[in-house]
Parts: sequence; structure tokens; C-alpha cells
Amino acid sequence: MSKPLKIFITYAHKDTKAKDELITHLAVLKREGLIDIWHDNEILPGDKWHDAIFSNLDDSDILLYLTSAYSLDSENCNKELAAALDADTKIRVIPIILDHCDWKNHQLSDFQALPDKGKPITDSSVWKCESEGWQNVAEGIRKVVTKIQVQAKSSPRITPEEMETLSNVKLQQGNFLMMLKQMDQAIAAYLRAIDLNPNNTGAYNNRGIAYGVKDELDRALEDFDKAIELNPKLADAYNNRGNAYRIKGEFDRAFEDFDKAIELNPKLADAYNGRGAAYREKCEFDRALEDFDKAIELDPELAETYNNRGIAYRIKGEFDRALEDYNKAIELNPKLAGVYVNRGDAYSAKGEFDRALEDYNKAIELNPKLAEVYVNRGNAYSAKGEFDRAFEDYNKAIELNPKLAETYNNRGAAYTKKGDFDNAIKDFTTAIKHQPDNADAYNNRGIIWLHLQRWENFRSDLSDARDVGIDIAIRFRNVYGSVANFERITEIQLPEDIAAMLTPPQK
Repeated sequence: MSKPLKIFITYAHKDTKAKDELITHLAVLKREGLIDIWHDNEILPGDKWHDAIFSNLDDSDILLYLTSAYSLDSENCNKELAAALDADTKIRVIPIILDHCDWKNHQLSDFQALPDKGKPITDSSVWKCESEGWQNVAEGIRKVVTKIQVQAKSSPRITPEEMETLSNVKLQQGNFLMMLKQMDQAIAAYLRAIDLNPNNTGAYNNRGIAYGVKDELDRALEDFDKAIELNPKLADAYNNRGNAYRIKGEFDRAFEDFDKAIELNPKLADAYNGRGAAYREKCEFDRALEDFDKAIELDPELAETYNNRGIAYRIKGEFDRALEDYNKAIELNPKLAGVYVNRGDAYSAKGEFDRALEDYNKAIELNPKLAEVYVNRGNAYSAKGEFDRAFEDYNKAIELNPKLAETYNNRGAAYTKKGDFDNAIKDFTTAIKHQPDNADAYNNRGIIWLHLQRWENFRSDLSDARDVGIDIAIRFRNVYGSVANFERITEIQLPEDIAAMLTPPQK
């Protein structure tokens, strides 16, 4: 007699009654010795909940996913499904549709569902009573169990067509894992898809996206190159490669790819969005706005484009238009932490620090590991004179990302406002260590040397600031008005050469 197949039941606890009904209808299969059933009620006192679930999932043959609006929304149910779809497992997934819900837009739509044709058990227009639907489920599971046991006995050689089918299954598994932000597992699934079918273009393209999320841009580019080699007409791959080049700052190559993507698919909104972002980063704002407008025309529901257009408007100083775009992006996707950060920045630029703080708080609620938002919230607190709260945020940002030069520079500026020059100098020095071309840090440290009358240090920093692109004379004038005004306010007499450095040339 064959060994019983192990069945793992995934369900939301609000569907416990349905889980018990399923077990009742599988009783005959269990009594015949064809199956064993495991669910989380099997966890014993003293067992570790997480370990118990995933160790039992690892050696299961079939996962029955009781599908309802509750389970689709359950983080635990989706984690269990993701584990079942791991590249190294061979578990068979069967969705059991309990009621009408959005399962056809979920990864579960890739699998043959029960009852027949995915008709919900609670649908009275299909089943005379729910027990009829449950019996249909039991019969379907019996067929699957029988098929698995027959295959195990015969172990037929897999045909090329079956290999391609399995490769596409792994591709879909990878897509689902990436949706769950489990990038390493997704990459493993794509690798398995490629092992099964070295010509699986989608697996290379999507693995490249996953590598991009992990900031492994060179590996991402290799995958996009391969996808394009396999299918030179795949517009998405050119678009994705263009974004990777854009992030690397290789704008000419990025533009070539975005242009090619648009040539192949003139309705690809993502390509206009990506090209617009590249133009914005090159400070070509009018061309950027043209592309963002086109992307929105093609896809008015693309929240990322409104966010990107808002950034362009904010940099141009058009804060009200920026806020309109950020509001629209949040309306379309209220869970994008970055949009709240950007809207907070726009409010800060307008001097509306309390509204900015509300947005930064929301961004942290959505993504507490985003170092930049702590920096920006710290800036808002510093602008309000709440230095202790500012320092808390700067310290948290440094804990999350110890190499972010902006944090040290801004914390140094807050120390400067408090008159703590020693700590300010330390922070500006660290900022320069992490970013040797940080003009602001040179300028800010130079101003401290100015007040301390450390003339040689001042000359060195102001010279370095000028070399990396800061017009030190204009900055000095914006703060103090003129050399004479500075000397009057501070009662510090500047050496002639330094006074000359800080005096704009006569027109």
C-alpha cells in the first residue's frame, strides 16, 4: 500500500467552520489510508507556532488553500502559500473557493481550483446545498491523490513540453513571491524556471527586476540583456534595463532603452514614466513633465507617475501643483510610503511643518525602516526648534543607514543652531568621509571655522566647497548680506583674502 499523502490546510481563522467541514468530507479518504491531514489545531502545547507550521508544510504533498476574502487578506495564509511555492518544494496547491472574492486577481488564479470551475461553495445558484459543493471538492481531491500516487509508481520521463509548463509554473511562483517582497525566494524560483527552460524570457526579465529591487544592478542588467537577446521585441525588458541604467546614472544608455521600449510599444506608460524620471534627474524638467503627462494620459491610475511628476514640480518650486499630484498618488495607492515623504517635503518647503510631520509620521508607520524619512522629519523638527526630537530622528536614521552623508550633514546643522560646534564639526567631517563631494558639508564646516576664526581650516573648506560646485560668495551673502554686515554683527574682522573670497564679483 502506498504511503498516505500529507495534506496541509491553509485557512483564515474566521473560516474555521469551513475548515472543519472540509475535514469531515475528507474523512473517507483518511480512513482508507490515502491521506493524512495537518492544520494549525494540531500544534501541541509547548510547540513553537512558526516552526510547527513550516516544518509540517515542508513535508506536505498537497496544500488546500481555503479561499475567501479573509484568507486573501491574511498575511499568515499568504506566507504559507509563499513557502509552498518555494523553488525547492514540490507541494501541489489547490484553492478551494468558499465564497465570492477577488481570488482571480491573486496568485491562486494560476492553479486549478475546486469546486469545479472555481464556483464558490456558498453559491446557491450552482449548488443545491453547500454539502453538494463540499462533496465535489472531496471528489476532486480524490482524483488528485490517485493521480499523484499513480505518477509516483510509474515515474515517467518528463517531456520537453512538460518541462516548459513546469518552468512557467516556477515563473508564476517567482512573481507571487516578488509580490510578497520575498526577493531572495523569488530569485530562487526564477533560477529554477531557467533551469527547466533556458529560453524562458519572462524568468530572466523578472529576475532582473528582483535584482534591481535588491540594488544588484549589474546582475539585473545581465538578466535584461539575456531577455532582450531571447526576445529583441520585448518592450518591457528595454524599459526595465533603462530604469537600471537610470539608477546607475548612465542616462545616455537609459534614454536609448526607453526610446526603444516606446518604439516597440507606444502605449507603454511605464516607459514614459521612466524616461521622465531620467529627464528630471538630469534637470530637464520640461521634457520630464511632457513624459509624465503622456504616461498619465496612457494610464491615469499609475500612482508612481503622479508621484514622479510631483517631485518635478516641487524641484521647480511649484509646490501647489506638486501637492495636487502627491494627493492623487495617495488617493490611488494610500500605502506608498515614499509619496508621504515627498508630500511632507513639499509642505516643509512651504513652511507648513506640522502638516509635514503628519506625512512623515504616516510614512514611518508604513515603512519604519526608511532612513530618509527620519532625516526629513528631523529637519522639520530642527526647523521648529525642537532639537531633541530632531536628534532622535537623525540618530535613528544613522542606525538604519550609517553611511548616509545627508544625515550627518543635517545633524551637524542642528548642532550648529544649538551652538554645539564640536559635535557639528564631527558630523560634517563624517559626512565628507562618506561623500567626499558633499559641497554642503564643506560649506557648513567652513562657516564654523569662520566663527571660530580658524582661518586656515576656513580657507581649505571654502576652497573645497567652491571646487565641488557651491558659489560660496552667494551663500554667504544670502545669510549675512555682506562682509561688512557680518563683521558688524559678529565683531569678527575677516582677513583680506577671505573677505575677497566672500565678496561676489562686481557686474
